[in-house]
Amino acid sequence: MKLAAVEDVFGKITPPLPLQPFVEKDPTGAGGISLFLSNLIILIYEIAAVIFVFMLVWGAFEWIMSGGNKDAIGNARGRITHAIIGIILLGITFAILNLVGIFTGFTFFKT
Repeated sequence: MKLAAVEDVFGKITPPLPLQPFVEKDPTGAGGISLFLSNLIILIYEIAAVIFVFMLVWGAFEWIMSGGNKDAIGNARGRITHAIIGIILLGITFAILNLVGIFTGFTFFKT
């Protein structure tokens, strides 16, 4: 009894045309996954930067329009403080991702 080849049992899968350059360079697909994750992280950072600027402007606007009301000023100050804390946390995650990249050899933020 002759054993069938793997291709005879499962067939041969060909990647879609846009993915063929990645598969030709790296048949494991790690390059494509790396590129996807890097682009996803960059997108998250860009969205966070826009939200940070929006929150700062919103807090400043609330502060200006408070008219001396202590509650309104405290609310605006809290919004600005939370925005600054958020951008600091984003910077810390940037450093952690780069550190993880050094240990694993996985390069983030590569375009």
